[in-house]
Amino acid sequence: MKRLISHLLAVLFALATVIHAQAQSPESIWLSAINTTYKIGETVLVAVNGSSVTPIQGFTFQIRYDPACLRPVNASSPIPGMNGLQLPQLSGLVDGSYASTTPQTVNGALAEVRFTALQGCQTGLYLESAALAVRNAEGFATLLASVLVGERSISLNIDRAVGVSQSPAPDSGSILSLEPPVAAEQGLAGWIIGMLIVLVFGGIGLGAYKFFRIGG
Repeated sequence: MKRLISHLLAVLFALATVIHAQAQSPESIWLSAINTTYKIGETVLVAVNGSSVTPIQGFTFQIRYDPACLRPVNASSPIPGMNGLQLPQLSGLVDGSYASTTPQTVNGALAEVRFTALQGCQTGLYLESAALAVRNAEGFATLLASVLVGERSISLNIDRAVGVSQSPAPDSGSILSLEPPVAAEQGLAGWIIGMLIVLVFGGIGLGAYKFFRIGG
């Protein structure tokens, strides 16, 4: 009898611990996708999800992708009042940021991110970083501590067949452009930087030549 009572108490204690852990679950962010198989030209749709018992006033996310297989188009947030903050985009890394003037309770999709499939390939998406933001007592935005980042990776299969092109525009929500810089613009920027480096070192060389010539 004593052994039976001990077992019952152990089970009750374990259940109470699990229930308490679920009730005290931390704020979290994770990546998800309904479909992982696409064709060339189709719109790849993934969601950045979040859950927080603390009302938030913004969030950020970075998703790494293969620019040879995918091209980011835009993101939209279904949360009312969340407005997209446009940031410079780099090839291979989507950088999204949203903010709200009023606290918002979240439990589900924070943003839907759209890509266009460029060619047949086995590729994936990786949630490089993500954060939830709140407003502190001084009125400044600050990141919410102890946010658990859950599922980070999504594997995608892009078939070589050409699919039906879909409209990348979302039905509603604040739309944030995620278009990467054009390759020509990247090449021009690199050319300009290279020319500036040549001019700087050329100026240094000319100055050194004149200095040593005068000294001689």
